[in-house]
Order: sequence, then structure tokens, then C-alpha cells
Amino acid sequence: MRWMSLIALAAFLPAVSALAQTEKQSAPPAPTKTPTSLPPAKAEPENNQAYAPPAAREKEGPTAADVGPVQKHFVRASTTDDLAETQNADNASLAIREKIALDKRISVPLIHDVQNDGPNSGADNNAMRYEVTYLNWGAVTQEQLLARRGHYFTITWANDGPKSDFTARFEYREVKSKEIVRTLTQKMPGVSGAVRSYFAVVDQAYQAYGPVVSWRFTVLKGDTVVAEAKSFIW
Repeated sequence: MRWMSLIALAAFLPAVSALAQTEKQSAPPAPTKTPTSLPPAKAEPENNQAYAPPAAREKEGPTAADVGPVQKHFVRASTTDDLAETQNADNASLAIREKIALDKRISVPLIHDVQNDGPNSGADNNAMRYEVTYLNWGAVTQEQLLARRGHYFTITWANDGPKSDFTARFEYREVKSKEIVRTLTQKMPGVSGAVRSYFAVVDQAYQAYGPVVSWRFTVLKGDTVVAEAKSFIW
């Protein structure tokens, strides 16, 4: 009987030891100690350029973003000038007798102008309204819209003779500049067949002196006028 008790006790002890070992392994880890104080704060390094004010824009006329992708084709008059100086410089050319030898092979069949002057431009004509929208494409700020406001001329002309180099010249008067004539020119090398010349009075020049009221377009070969077209009141 005594031996039976010892055998039962010996069988029971390994089971108790295994159970205790299993409980020890599955016991949760001890909680970490929570700090009672925070480390001292460290000041951020000084950086004088971190919040620098924006650089002031240079007053040199509208940028490429202001004038947009359409105006890159145009020879533009966009800045104001002294009226007296313009009178002497530009109008003096009118007193010079220039060489004129009109060539029937060079023609100016079409003069097309668009006045972009605010939200009501071309309001009664879908085609005109589309052109104004095209000119203003990409303009977001008021500055960009004002930079594109103006009077645009697209002039189609053709050279049916041999290929040659020409100069396209656009002379014009504006509402507020009275008799003062201003001139824009564009070199046109190697012209053969139909081409286009683009001229625009925009931005400050347009705001100061208004739209074009009379104009003359001439094609020059060297110093000789070989073709021309002009408005009725020129």
C-alpha cells in the first residue's frame, strides 16, 4: 500500500511541474514603467530664409505666362511711350518719300482684326466670342487678363513670284493718340505662297491710348514697298 502511494505521487509531480512551466511561459510581460517627466524641449535651429517674403516682381512688362501661348505669334506694342517723342520718331517717316513699286504678284487679300476688351467682347457672335476665349486661354489672374486685353490684327498676304525675303510693316493710329503714328515690323524671310503676319496693340499701350482707329499694312522688299493695304480713313 505504501508503495502504491509513492508511485502515484511520483506520477503526479511531473504533471504539476509541466503545468507550472506552461503557465509561466504564457504569462503576460511585465508592464513598462511610464516616465513621470518629459525631456527638456530643444529649440529649432534658426533659418532666416524659411519664411522669407516673396520677391517683388520686376516692372518690365508682362511675362510669358501673362501674355499666354497665343500672343507669342504676334508682334506686340505693350508699353506706353512719350507722345512727343513718338510724334518726332514715327511721324517723321511719313514725310520721307519712300520707294514704291507695287508688284501684282504680291497681294494682301485679308485683314482680320479682333478687339479683346473685356467679358462682353463678341457677345453677339459665336465665332468672335470663340476668338476672344482663345486669346484669353490660360489667363487666371486679373493681371493676366489685362495683359491680353487689346486689338489684334491677323493679316494674310501672298507672294506668287519667286521666293524672296520681305519685311511686313504695320502702321497705326489709336483713339487717344490722335495723329501720332506708331510702327510695328516683322521680318519675313523666304516667303513663297500665302503667309500671315500678326500684330497686336495690348496691355499698357492699349489701356493708355485705346484701340486702333486707322492703319496701313505694307510689304517691303529691301527699302521698296511692293504691296500695301490700308483702312478707309488712313
